[in-house]
Amino acid sequence: MYYCIGWPRVARLPQDEPGTPVQVSCNRDRILVAVLTTDSVLIWYNKPCVPIISHRRSSSSILELGENCILVWKPDSSMIAVVTTGGHVVFYSIVVLTEVKTLYDQVDPSNMSLKRESAELYFKENVPPLIFSQAFEISVPGGVTDIVTIRDELMISTKDGHILRYMWDGQLNRDYCLDLRRIPFCTDQQVLRAVPLVDQGYVTHLSYSPLLGGFTIVLSDGRAAFLVAATLKFDPNSVQGIWAGGVEDITCTASNHKFRLMGFGRKNSQGIVYSIDETTGGLSVSHKLILPTKDYPGCPGPVTGLRWTPDSMCLAMVWAGGGFSIWSTFGTMILCSLGWDHSASITDPMKQAPYNIIDMDWAGEGYQLWAINSAERKFTGNQDAEFCPFPKEGEEQPDEPSLMGNNVLIIPFVKSPLSVNPAMSALDKLYLQGEDRLYLNSTENVSSIPLTKAETAELKSSTSANPQSSASKQWTVVIIPHTYISSSWPIRYTAMDDTGTYIAVAGRTGLVHYSTSTRKWKMFGNETQEKEFVVTGGLLWWKDFLVIGCYNLTSNRDEVRIYPREARLDNSYSSVEVVEAQVLLINKLEDRLIVYCSNSHISLYDIYTEVGNPPVSRLSRASLEDDPPWNVQCKLRKVQDVDASLLSIHPACVVSVSLSHLKTESVRQRKESERESVERELRNDTASLILNVSGKVVLVQRERTNTDELLYSAPTVLAGQCEQVWLPRRSCSTKPHLTLSLWLYCGAAGMKVWLPLFPKEGESQHSFMAKRIMLHFPLENIYPLSIHFEEAIIVGVENDCQLYPGNPSGPSILPFTTLERVSQVFLQQLLRQLIRRNLGHHAWEIARSCITLPYFQHSLELLLHSVLEEEATSKEPIPDALLPSVVDFIRSFPVYRETVVRCTRKTEVALWPYLFAAVGSAKELFIECLEKKELHTAASYLIILQSLEPASAAKQHATLLLDAALDNGAWDLAKDLVRFLRAIDPDECDEISSPRATSVLPSFPSPLSPAQAGEEDLSLVLGTLVVPRSRSISTNAPPKTSPPEHQSLSRSMSEKQPRLRKISSSSSPNTSRDGANGTAEEFFIDMILARHARKLLMSGNLVDLGKFSVHLDFYLVSWLRRESSRAALLEDFVWALRRIHSDFSWPWPTGSSTSGSETRSRTSSHPSLGDPTLGVEDKLRTLFVDCGDRPATESGYMSNSTGRQVSEQSLLSEHAVDAMLRVRDRTDQLSVLSEDQDLGSVCDDSHSASILTSPPPPTFTEASTDTPPKQEVQLRYILQIFVEAGCLDWAISVAVVLRDAMAIIRIVNAARSAPDAPKIVRRLYDGFIQLDGYAQHTCLGYRGFLNSIQPQIRSLSRFVNASPPSILTGKTPSRSSLTSSSPPLRPSLPRSLSDPKGTGSKTPPRSSPSPPSTPGESIETEEDPSACTIS
Repeated sequence: MYYCIGWPRVARLPQDEPGTPVQVSCNRDRILVAVLTTDSVLIWYNKPCVPIISHRRSSSSILELGENCILVWKPDSSMIAVVTTGGHVVFYSIVVLTEVKTLYDQVDPSNMSLKRESAELYFKENVPPLIFSQAFEISVPGGVTDIVTIRDELMISTKDGHILRYMWDGQLNRDYCLDLRRIPFCTDQQVLRAVPLVDQGYVTHLSYSPLLGGFTIVLSDGRAAFLVAATLKFDPNSVQGIWAGGVEDITCTASNHKFRLMGFGRKNSQGIVYSIDETTGGLSVSHKLILPTKDYPGCPGPVTGLRWTPDSMCLAMVWAGGGFSIWSTFGTMILCSLGWDHSASITDPMKQAPYNIIDMDWAGEGYQLWAINSAERKFTGNQDAEFCPFPKEGEEQPDEPSLMGNNVLIIPFVKSPLSVNPAMSALDKLYLQGEDRLYLNSTENVSSIPLTKAETAELKSSTSANPQSSASKQWTVVIIPHTYISSSWPIRYTAMDDTGTYIAVAGRTGLVHYSTSTRKWKMFGNETQEKEFVVTGGLLWWKDFLVIGCYNLTSNRDEVRIYPREARLDNSYSSVEVVEAQVLLINKLEDRLIVYCSNSHISLYDIYTEVGNPPVSRLSRASLEDDPPWNVQCKLRKVQDVDASLLSIHPACVVSVSLSHLKTESVRQRKESERESVERELRNDTASLILNVSGKVVLVQRERTNTDELLYSAPTVLAGQCEQVWLPRRSCSTKPHLTLSLWLYCGAAGMKVWLPLFPKEGESQHSFMAKRIMLHFPLENIYPLSIHFEEAIIVGVENDCQLYPGNPSGPSILPFTTLERVSQVFLQQLLRQLIRRNLGHHAWEIARSCITLPYFQHSLELLLHSVLEEEATSKEPIPDALLPSVVDFIRSFPVYRETVVRCTRKTEVALWPYLFAAVGSAKELFIECLEKKELHTAASYLIILQSLEPASAAKQHATLLLDAALDNGAWDLAKDLVRFLRAIDPDECDEISSPRATSVLPSFPSPLSPAQAGEEDLSLVLGTLVVPRSRSISTNAPPKTSPPEHQSLSRSMSEKQPRLRKISSSSSPNTSRDGANGTAEEFFIDMILARHARKLLMSGNLVDLGKFSVHLDFYLVSWLRRESSRAALLEDFVWALRRIHSDFSWPWPTGSSTSGSETRSRTSSHPSLGDPTLGVEDKLRTLFVDCGDRPATESGYMSNSTGRQVSEQSLLSEHAVDAMLRVRDRTDQLSVLSEDQDLGSVCDDSHSASILTSPPPPTFTEASTDTPPKQEVQLRYILQIFVEAGCLDWAISVAVVLRDAMAIIRIVNAARSAPDAPKIVRRLYDGFIQLDGYAQHTCLGYRGFLNSIQPQIRSLSRFVNASPPSILTGKTPSRSSLTSSSPPLRPSLPRSLSDPKGTGSKTPPRSSPSPPSTPGESIETEEDPSACTIS
């Protein structure tokens, strides 16, 4: 409610060698501030902060009367009474000198460069010249302990046990003096049991409250009481004392007028607040002010001062050990200076505390806290002589004086507009008001560009649909114009409209309003009109009009005025409604205005608009605007007047008043639902009154009787100790529970919600079922200033501090306080309270309406976590546990499993058994996540299972999750799981042990800690698991050399990338700890990866196969070499062609066979290559072959050597081209070109040199522009992989899809040079026959390309015919022949080892019929017993 801002200021006393300040006190208007020192009295003007009077007593007077100690103002500020230590009271008179207009004249210097040119450098406020003189002095017998004013008299307590009453003229009113020994004291107002004081005691502190009707006193023995009388005259014969029971260590007291509370400070650094029990008349404890240990764990000493703010909304409390705190009315701590960061130089916050406040008072509407800081410390902590945990070394250091010295500090504050204008409770925007500026948090509504009328309408709609973000931390500071605030300081009331665009500000006189869209102020053009009225009852916006309750100084009457927003501020545009008494509060409900006046009458008005004729003076300006509403006037029509004098003791005790459609149950039929009730009330105009009277929320319903007469029923008290009341501004049909409820904040007691209960659809309302229920839940670390009902968020503000280097003796050494917006979700609190009351259906309805909120799952997690922490850590047995009901409730939502695992990982391991006893086994939840394909949630459960189960069980579940992650393409998760499996110690898996004890934490950092492990991250867990192991599996180790038996293999370029990867034990024997176990573990993981790779390959999922190899560092080329004669074999090339088109989303070629764009090679030949009318010699002249830097003895072709310029026309960059893989052909292999009889004439050196040195410019065909470039890069990379691995079946299919003629030549060349060339060539030839038949009958787009590669197909046919029949018709080659042609990285394994399940992924059925097989195809159908080919 009240928050510090910035640095405090120091008021330098204008004296030579000033005395020590002892007290500060403000007059009733809080414009004049009196500072009392031991020998003088100084009076300051608050704004501008300048001294007016400095009166110092003579040394003889001090010796005779004593030093000054207490000061008190007369209510009319005409006199000051000063108490001295000698038991005297000195009276001073104050007279305003009318002959002089102002005390300070503003004179510009003669230097022209120093003259003030800005109006802000001049203050318009006239500082009154005062004549201060000593009137007289009196001697009080017995010595004065305290003094207070009661109307026109002084109440003076003495050390001899009397309370004397003096007039301001010095006369003693003996008839009304009190003697404590004659006053009966009891615990309540039953006089028969009253007993007078027996012990000799006297009053040390006094506090008077006219609304309480008595005095609060503190006795010298530490007891406290409340003195009350039958009449306000305080006749000694009728005065009775009521004890404040339960305490005997009271130090000071302060009274709250509006809420009728009595606050007391105690020696144990706590505060206690009492209220009057209306039943017995005794004092009952309202709440206690206990300093939280998170702000200060020790005892800062006795409470030395308490001061309520002028609006009675907050309490300031200081301690003898230093520091101050601000508390709300009913006990919520808003800030505490002991918890601030006071730099590293302050090591002992008790002996080195910067603040050492001995007295304070609020000034200027509560925007300033004037405090007396003392350099001498009176309390530095209590020490127990019998307990000394640490021996003292040397002499004890003396207490350091306060850094601020003996000075007067002015601590600035800002406050919420709710403290003075409760009508702003319906606003969902957040802003604060200072003495001369506003702090706006709705930053998204602030714009520096003026908006048009259409943009303004759009802004309104967007603002209402999308409220301000709860995460916004920025504040926009809006300075009040100096022209207005210089004469109307300080700000009293502010009001913001529903959209957050317009803000009205009312100071001491008049008002102004501001537009956040245009950043312009609108003020009165006539300053006289601005000074003629004072806003007394607040202000609010109704549509485009500003409604205020004010007092007219000119005509001496109270009014309700309405000013149009679009017109200039002028009384000629306003509408005036005269009221009978001073307006205290105003509020609205839709088109109804409620006005509460000082005569305790509540008036209801209808607000409406009407069109009238504008004055002539408005016509000229109206013609300049597009559509100005100058002729629209707002009117009030009084509909009812209600006398509410019986609801409150005094009109000032009414904190807020509002209208609402909420009602309690009545005698009408219960079948009517709440929704129907609200609709009927809107039609019948039966809105209820809701009043907050001294913290009690009273509901007065208005109902229509059978005679169709509207009457108010008896008032109903809904709650007590209420500080703020919130009513939703509008109802929402999708969230009726949240927007048709009443919200009450009760300080330390938390939040109370009067929630509607709607019956189920089709269910009759039971007679015992109430329509509403009052729910209560605590609020921690937030004071609510705004509630977003539909978003289920409470928004507040808290203080933060920053340190800046500065003068060590000035205020800059203190922390610079700033404002920070905070928010809290309250959905889980409502759900918990409903579930506790067995209202799960209503809780489910509320949760279902909020399921779209982004933090809905977080709310469920908070619900589960709070119940778990409370019940699992309870020392007492819980008869009716709430956790099972909460678990059943969360189970009805799809985020149940994820909510449980998130809550588990943020909870101590010792509490896990209690949680899983309610939610079920973690294994079952893990299996459910796998079935629902919630893989990341399952990974979180795996971390939990790692702590609950043995390592073997964790390995088993990790294997299941790895299979699911691979099947669903969760590559990052699969990579982490592979690392997780490799980090498991084989020795732990071999041990047969019981599950790990959950109550014992591991010696290494637990992976369950939220600070070290992310929600779905396994990598950090792996790191902690590997730390105590001895084997090395570092992912940063460079690849090691292959074993000696594999030295004949040459790594391809794709495997020689500088990539850091984990080396398995199968490829590096040094990574195994003991050889056999390490090899088995690594082989188990490699077997899983190889099985999945085989599954992807046989199903034709080449895209997933590529991603699989990249994310899991899987050596695809080495594996494909082993599978080239097994899983990589193709039976149906047409099916492979279709799979490639489908998997890569590759477009099918057009069906025109005569078009040159369809018969030419797409990437490795030029347009003339596919033209059948040209000769072979002309075709080869246009070829551009990139031979790179390979030696002359090496031959080969690159599939990416194309006719287009890669750097400009393709995604293949220069680096990507250099990284492409090339085939190293043997030197004794035959060239396909040399076998064609008609190619001999074009192979001379001159033509070759011409082609290599001057490549022709690339030309793109029409078909190539339709191909996706990203997929083309992927296909070419896959093609290179297949060619290097010797998987020529798939290579042919990919090359045909790419229509790459040079790749076909390269593949045919490799097939003819292979050791088992007859079989491979035969299989490729059959594949070309299948594709050619498919192109001739189904896909005509490939016919042109297949015609262009007929020479290669014919070469394969001649090779097959030239091969010996024994090879073509013989049996399948033996294992040795397979090994020589494609040596594997490890020995070939039987099927039982390579596929533990005994079954492999079946090849999908081929949709394309294969062409008739030739007699030699019998070789392809026979399987090698040693191969794992699955047909």
